[in-house]
Amino acid sequence: MPIPDSSVPERGRPAHHVDGRVIAQLSLVQKVRLLTGADGWTLHGEPTVGLRSVVMSDGPAGVRGRRFDRDNPSSSLPCPVALAATWDVALVEQTTRALGEEARARGVDVLLAPTVNLVRTPLSGRGFECFSEDPLLTARMAVAYVRGLQAVGVAATAKHFVANDSETDRRNYDARVAESVLRELYLAPFEACVLEADVALVMAAYNSVNGAPMTANAELVRGLLKDEWGFKGVVVSDWSATKTTGPSARAGLDLVMPGPGGPWGDHLLTAVRTGLVSEAEIDDKVVRLLHLAGWLGAIGNGHLPSQESSPSRVDPTLLRELTARSFVLLRNHRNLLPLTTSGVRRVAVIGPNAVAPQKQGGGSVRVFPVVRPGIIDSLRGALGNEAKVSLYQGCLTWATIPAPTDGSLIDPVSGEPGVRVEVRNASGATVSDAYLPSSAVTWWDGLPDAVNRPGTEVVMRANYHPKTDGGYVVGAAGIGLLRVIVDGVRATEAITLPPRDTVEALSRPPEVRVPVRLEAGRKVELRFEHYPDVRGREGFVTMRLGIAPEPDEDRLMAEAVEAARSAEVAIVMVGLADGTESEGYDRETLALPGRQDELVTRIAAANPNTIVVVNSGMPVLMPWADDVAAILQVWYPGQAFGEALADVLTGAAEPGGRLPVTLPRAEADSPVLRAHPQAGEVVYAEGLLVGYRGYDRKGSTPLYCFGHGLGYTDWTYESLTPATVSISADDALSVAVKLRNAGERAGREVVQLYLEGPDDDASRPLRSLAGFALVHAEPGQTVEARVTVPPRTFARFDAQLGEWTAHPGTYRLHAGRSSRDLKLAAEITVGRR
Repeated sequence: MPIPDSSVPERGRPAHHVDGRVIAQLSLVQKVRLLTGADGWTLHGEPTVGLRSVVMSDGPAGVRGRRFDRDNPSSSLPCPVALAATWDVALVEQTTRALGEEARARGVDVLLAPTVNLVRTPLSGRGFECFSEDPLLTARMAVAYVRGLQAVGVAATAKHFVANDSETDRRNYDARVAESVLRELYLAPFEACVLEADVALVMAAYNSVNGAPMTANAELVRGLLKDEWGFKGVVVSDWSATKTTGPSARAGLDLVMPGPGGPWGDHLLTAVRTGLVSEAEIDDKVVRLLHLAGWLGAIGNGHLPSQESSPSRVDPTLLRELTARSFVLLRNHRNLLPLTTSGVRRVAVIGPNAVAPQKQGGGSVRVFPVVRPGIIDSLRGALGNEAKVSLYQGCLTWATIPAPTDGSLIDPVSGEPGVRVEVRNASGATVSDAYLPSSAVTWWDGLPDAVNRPGTEVVMRANYHPKTDGGYVVGAAGIGLLRVIVDGVRATEAITLPPRDTVEALSRPPEVRVPVRLEAGRKVELRFEHYPDVRGREGFVTMRLGIAPEPDEDRLMAEAVEAARSAEVAIVMVGLADGTESEGYDRETLALPGRQDELVTRIAAANPNTIVVVNSGMPVLMPWADDVAAILQVWYPGQAFGEALADVLTGAAEPGGRLPVTLPRAEADSPVLRAHPQAGEVVYAEGLLVGYRGYDRKGSTPLYCFGHGLGYTDWTYESLTPATVSISADDALSVAVKLRNAGERAGREVVQLYLEGPDDDASRPLRSLAGFALVHAEPGQTVEARVTVPPRTFARFDAQLGEWTAHPGTYRLHAGRSSRDLKLAAEITVGRR
């Protein structure tokens, strides 16, 4: 494996010296207190040594800040798999530098990002938070992400260490992985973050690996991460992942989150005093924390970092460019794209994800995004005043009844669009009474104390003004007792049960639904009474109130088809509904939900100029792929979705993305489809053959292969040099690929190198990504991409010897546009050391 990449100059964090005299000032009680969080997001300060509290925040597609605050929105970046789709290391580093500046302005010291697990299965609920199915691409993106953040003084956290590649029962399963597979695939991005980017923190995952919980896995945490790799930073637990005292402390865990409770604290004091844990081990953890705090500027300053009232945010122009670069043009029949802005006058925009675009996935990754122009407004602006752009639902994919966005829900007290929320304690006293602009409310932190206590009631009230006569559906979602009252009459009452995972409640809380008949213009009073069940979820409550007309999908589809037939271009936006992809659970199928496949098929039959925009974080099946003119994979693109999509469709920007994951033709084709634990174990039986490596070894053809992406120009690959060469196993290999822009417009190309091994070992991939480079060229211009392939690319991990060993022989190095579109080849003979 080509990790670490010796061609990349090292860039470390400046050291802050903590000597024995500092540690000597602290008592054992003070030292142990520092090793558990002060609350959900901050660490304890210690005046004795001038240590202020350190502030953490969730990422990785934005920085939430200290509070989940709608009034102080965050920059919403494309999700990490979209970042990786750019294959642009410099652009990712530039973006995360800006993200780091925003974090600092919000008073955040530590960002819990990046996620560097691999996409082992396309059904992964959290796959969109990862970069890729390939360890090299993941490593290069992760190193860039960490360097960008840490260059401006914000500590990055590489997570989730390790083999945390499934969300199903994630807190309990044991990943059974061969050591060679761990080393060559799943550990490689973490190794790169440590050795190349000097990442400040590593987060130990919920799951176990080969029999030991990662928070107490001495072999991997202390033995590999700290001793072998020389990691000098802090190993922090995932939130509530630590279940033991002595084993986790001895294994190398440094910090337990959240706090102040948990398995350390007084329990750890007792363990030290009885000799189960040495004080020297405690001192090592404290030194690591103080080194981190010193680098952050948290020592010698008794105050928390200030949070700006209007914090700086990532430049919208940068996000717009980044987002367009992440879009992957999968198909472009007859070169329909880019659209000619002077010639298109009637555009029908159709689909559930056109009406409700999904800008971000679910779970702890979510932020309240900065509002930017939407898809329809952006398209109208790009196409000009002459063009008519119309919007049609087409079909429905609701997971929960949506909250109205048209201002039809009114706070009965203020008269503003939104709702009134009151919190009453067990004795009935009102402890909070506030207007909120949205009827989808989550208290992640900072909620009134009463909400955490038994008997608390949260009441949401609103007046609804229907615009049409007919049947409607009211939906109320939350965990605990739910009661819906319509015009003073109790319509339903139910007790909902907690989901399997705490964070699942954020993305898809259980819901009760009530059918009602309403008259246009006649106000109806809605009251949602909720008694939250907070057992095991202190500090976290969510509730949602939605109302919508009863669906008539036959009518919606018929209207959409007719609109497509009369339009010059039909843009069908399909994908996954809110809450489908999230931390806490995995998807059950790759199929698009609802009648979306039928919608695309019927629209394509009505209009040959049908463009499909796929709005999902992970692959979906596309049975209609050969029937439409163009397909764009846009992932979860963040706040710049509308602007970037308009830029790409009209040619103001080129879709620069290349697939960081393979898109299967059928579910059965995926080398690993479901990763559900069996008898408590997730067995990595595929070994090294995950993602495109499995497709290649099996000889199956995916719908779109790893690395695929078309762009708006054509490229001719002319030469790969050296064409033949002999090197020592200790030598890096420098290669040059010459190529020419054979199209009619300027463009960018991702030149990809794949290495084919010297033997045909069925347990190993036929070829693996060995390097890549980006080039830009004007029409007719010839350019050269230079790539250095490090020596470890030609090595394998020998589990019996416990070390990397050279594998001499004759290799073939391929250069091309994707893993299946290989234009050139060179012969590389590798000798022994």
